[in-house]
Amino acid sequence: MLITIFTVYCLLFAGMSLVWLFYVWLRNPAIVDVCWSLGLMLAGLYYLWHGDFSARNMLVAILLIIWALRLAIYLWWTRVRKGHIDKRYTELAQSWKLARPLGYFLNYQLQAALIWLISLLFMQIAHVRTLPLDALDGFAAAVTLLGILGESLADWQLQQSRKQPGSVCQLGLWAHSRHPNYFFDWVCWCGFALFCLHTVSGLLGLASPLILYIIFTRVTGPLTEAGSLRSRGAAYVAYQRITPFFFPTLRRKID
Repeated sequence: MLITIFTVYCLLFAGMSLVWLFYVWLRNPAIVDVCWSLGLMLAGLYYLWHGDFSARNMLVAILLIIWALRLAIYLWWTRVRKGHIDKRYTELAQSWKLARPLGYFLNYQLQAALIWLISLLFMQIAHVRTLPLDALDGFAAAVTLLGILGESLADWQLQQSRKQPGSVCQLGLWAHSRHPNYFFDWVCWCGFALFCLHTVSGLLGLASPLILYIIFTRVTGPLTEAGSLRSRGAAYVAYQRITPFFFPTLRRKID
């Protein structure tokens, strides 16, 4: 088991080094966002492949592939393909006291380490020795699918709102959460974690959605909002006053 875990880390280190070379070629640091989901997919599939062959592992593998490919294709098609450079990365680089290429290399390797930590839940799933699929698996699959569908809808609504440049997206799910795409991504990973709960040691799988929650609410979300405040000003401040940051609510505050 330790050899498998170490092998996954080495593969992720090598993979992110290759992604860094793509950044040097494209001059677009956001290429790493496309590879984030692909890295999680490949790490997860590696664990599942080396675990016990079961219907549960097959189901989890299918759900993981759907989640990863949808997100990677969406980010490539709407951003990287168009040469869009995410301001989060350029603003982050301004605080570095080292050369940007080296800074991005270290940032990518940090992301590789996070992928490695988050993907460990698939190692827990891969070694669950229980009878065929049960009610808990069905519930876990339903939560995972809800997360995938919700994130897909949020991404589509965001793209629709961008047809009106300069406006703050408040379409559909965005009227109930300022980051519904992050929220439903987190829901998806809560679903994956539920697949682990057939054993006491599987409780460790809950660490993955916890790590993602911290990333979304303490790192990615605040960085995104800082950019939105600079580009949309008072309109975004008004949006913040009536819309919750992460967890959606059915009723909005009255401004």
